[in-house]
Amino acid sequence: MSKKIGRNDPCSCGSGKKYKKCCLGKEDNPEYSDITKFADIYKATRKAARFKECIHPDQCHCSEKIIGAHSIQNNKILSKISDNGMLYMPCPKPDLSFALHNKYGRKEATVFSGFCGYHDKTTFQPIEDKDFIATEEQIFLYVYRAFAIEYHKKQEAVRMNQIMFSNKPSVVEMPGMMIDGKTGFDMAVADLEEEKKIFDKALMAKRYDVLTSVVWEFNGFSNFAATAGETPMYDFDGKQIQNLLNPNVPARHIYTCVFPENGKTYVIIAWLKEYDSLFLSMKNKLDLLTTDEKKNYINNTIAIVTENVVIKPSAWDAMSETAKQAFAVLFLGMADMMALDGQPYNRFEKPSFDLFSI
Repeated sequence: MSKKIGRNDPCSCGSGKKYKKCCLGKEDNPEYSDITKFADIYKATRKAARFKECIHPDQCHCSEKIIGAHSIQNNKILSKISDNGMLYMPCPKPDLSFALHNKYGRKEATVFSGFCGYHDKTTFQPIEDKDFIATEEQIFLYVYRAFAIEYHKKQEAVRMNQIMFSNKPSVVEMPGMMIDGKTGFDMAVADLEEEKKIFDKALMAKRYDVLTSVVWEFNGFSNFAATAGETPMYDFDGKQIQNLLNPNVPARHIYTCVFPENGKTYVIIAWLKEYDSLFLSMKNKLDLLTTDEKKNYINNTIAIVTENVVIKPSAWDAMSETAKQAFAVLFLGMADMMALDGQPYNRFEKPSFDLFSI
């Protein structure tokens, strides 16, 4: 397996030219090696990489304006979790890049520019305007929205990499930066493109039976909500089910949605049915969990997998420092390091924090 980009491969800056006719031999922009300018470079690169495009397959009816679409409902959920319109997210902001929890206003929390105004409104009406009763359509729409923000974020990550490569071509020499001339984000977008075809077809045909799902209901309105998408390497018994380093085999995703509504908290865990051969044994185990084990699984999964989680600020502030640190250890990658070392983290173990009780 070749680790570097080939001379005749498309250049990783996104120009569309061959590498040998583009960035091969190009000198690095010295500003991109100046550690004192890192924060400014990061902000500028992130802004330049913004991806604004409606991903809905019905392009004929797109409205002209691409909006800031909420991946978690604003009026239905965020308004009820927020404190004076503010929420915490462990998601980097341009001005506070890597803080564990940043304050977001309701109008910006969980927002991404992946839909036009028309499709954001009409597509998600069955979950925006109606109570959740776990219909096939509602489950599909929650999962589709979770897919959409994952797809959008990976697109932006590819653009950030292209900008970085254009300004610092020497990154091609970094160990593990590329596999067969592709970055991990390039491969992730290609994998999601395959899933998008299935989601698109289901949307257009209004056939929502393309998912295998688990739905849990808990008493009590939680002070957090989240969406997540992951490509698990191991099943719950520690058996490897995917090789994420093989660029020739697409990675398959599991999506998780957690949201409070009408005094209860709901969880959806789902994947495309055609991936049942990979994930069905995991469903069988999920179906047998106790209530406490289900909560343990969600607590661990949210901390390990996603930054698209919103938490009520007063609830987070009331958590003990020990609980916050335990969340941070998982969020910052401890479980990922264990998985790469062949020791998958046990998500059914009780962590030292409980998002359901804050």
